[in-house]
Amino acid sequence: MIFLVHTMEYRGETVCEDIRLRNYRESDYTEYRQRYEDSFYDIRRTLGLPRECCKSESKLADLKDSIFILEEDGEIAGSVAVYDNEIDDFFVAEKYRRRGYGGSLLRFAVSYLQQKNTDRIILHVAQINKAALELYLNNGFVIFSTEEIDRPGSEC
Repeated sequence: MIFLVHTMEYRGETVCEDIRLRNYRESDYTEYRQRYEDSFYDIRRTLGLPRECCKSESKLADLKDSIFILEEDGEIAGSVAVYDNEIDDFFVAEKYRRRGYGGSLLRFAVSYLQQKNTDRIILHVAQINKAALELYLNNGFVIFSTEEIDRPGSEC
């Protein structure tokens, strides 16, 4: 199966987002992993990829200062990670979608990188992830490059 992955670059204005987030904690692992993998399951299944895609517990612990968690009603509602100049591991749990959390998390990440004087803010998104692609395009990102990924043997 061949699919497209876009590298997108932020070209919008200076962003200020006032959303209350906290850093990832090791005690988050089980819930974080479940929410993360649930969020990407449909896309991964369509692409013939395994469900398991979350980083290991030790890797997440090492990255905890770069991972930001949105809590709602005592649950992980979403998360975004910022590694160097890249926004990654961005998700909103299904039951919290369509409430504006995705846009808020994205603007937080952009604002965070802008405050660090990052020259170029990028992220990657599969073409098949239409909702994410639309969110990024509507929030100042443009497609910078596109790569064709060939997953041999992933046809159903």
